[in-house]
Amino acid sequence: MTYAEFSLIRFGTGLSPRHAGVGDADLLMQGLREDAMVARYPALSTPEASRLAYDFAMAGRAAQQKGDDSPEYIRTKAALDAGAEAAVRARLARALDDETGFADRLALFWASHFTTRADSANLRVLQAAFHEDVLRAHQRGRFSELLRAATLHPAMLLYLDQSSSVGPRSPMAINQRKKRRLGLNENHARELLELHSMGVGADYSQTDVRQLARLMTGLSVNEKREFVFELRRVEPGAETVLGTRYGGGRPAKLSEIEEFLNDLAVRPDTASFICTKLARHFCADDPPAGLVADMQARFQQTDGDLMAVYDVLVRHPEARDSFGQKVRQPQDLVVAGLRALGVDGAQVMGWTTPQLHQHYVQPMKRMGQNINGASQPEGWPEPAAAWLSPQLLAARIYWAMVQPKKLMTRLPDPRSFAATALGPEMAPEVATLVARAESQADGVGLVLASPQFNRR
Repeated sequence: MTYAEFSLIRFGTGLSPRHAGVGDADLLMQGLREDAMVARYPALSTPEASRLAYDFAMAGRAAQQKGDDSPEYIRTKAALDAGAEAAVRARLARALDDETGFADRLALFWASHFTTRADSANLRVLQAAFHEDVLRAHQRGRFSELLRAATLHPAMLLYLDQSSSVGPRSPMAINQRKKRRLGLNENHARELLELHSMGVGADYSQTDVRQLARLMTGLSVNEKREFVFELRRVEPGAETVLGTRYGGGRPAKLSEIEEFLNDLAVRPDTASFICTKLARHFCADDPPAGLVADMQARFQQTDGDLMAVYDVLVRHPEARDSFGQKVRQPQDLVVAGLRALGVDGAQVMGWTTPQLHQHYVQPMKRMGQNINGASQPEGWPEPAAAWLSPQLLAARIYWAMVQPKKLMTRLPDPRSFAATALGPEMAPEVATLVARAESQADGVGLVLASPQFNRR
């Protein structure tokens, strides 16, 4: 198997009759640096998302007072839904049209690492902007930049209830009305340490969590769904987190929190946690120790330069030795299936809303992955067992056998499709099954349902 074929399956969004891939790791990294698909398929920015969310909230408030859905409420709701849907389309189109899809795979990894759940229309547009302005924009820089951007974004602040956190001795708490309970919320501080940086079981205590929660007071979201640093919420005085004093300025400054985030991003525990997660996601549920060690060393040598870390990943012999061990998560699987069938971004942009759901959103959901994000802050599970229960496996088989017929009026020849989708090292049992298929639809479905296609 050539490096082009290997990298498309292992690091990219799958083999395709439309894409030959790239011949070496240098070209793979060059494509990631350029990330040309962002310009071709733009998506919501944070200011745009905040405006849509605010307009809808104001229209909803007015409609509630009047007791009916006004034309303005209907208009702003439609604009909100259209913005969120356009972002989903753009991300799918990028994954189909990019030569390798490495940038898209990384964005999905970071979306799980920095999980934000979008259960409301307001949050869906903010989450879309989070994907664009945080994950896609910063996944090629230093981890400190990505961590800061994720921590301070309205989507994350709302998801982890940071905007409800008030310092016990802050002006807001002191001046609160008697019946209004205001207090410290530790959710964001805990997830920042446990899930976004150092990892569960790292060298921090509950005292560190509480001190960090005090330090982070002031981070909030205003009525216009914009990030603000609100002095009246800030707990006065310095806080000691992980053995270092932060804050205490008069007045308090956002830069004091950013100083902590910069330090947190380059701690050895953070390097270990991030590199292990990357190796686990791209290579194996039990990631190769040598690969993790080399990635961690590069992380620490470069102060968390993510491009340098990825460079180790895509060149490492252990990344190739573990090929075929990872189960494709539902979103990976559906995108890889669409690529193998030759679907392109222009087709996706032309789909109706029901078609987008039929061909993309609903199959993922049946297989256990919601387009709006994981239901828990830990993100999507990595172990194969989480995705291969009898019910979820049945959903994969149903998608493979039924979806291509719904998507295409003329299906490809099963033998040529198998070579396209699986590459030159097709498992003999797959070749036998495809040759014996009773119809084109059955043959194509057997390829997509095969264990080989479901792994990378």
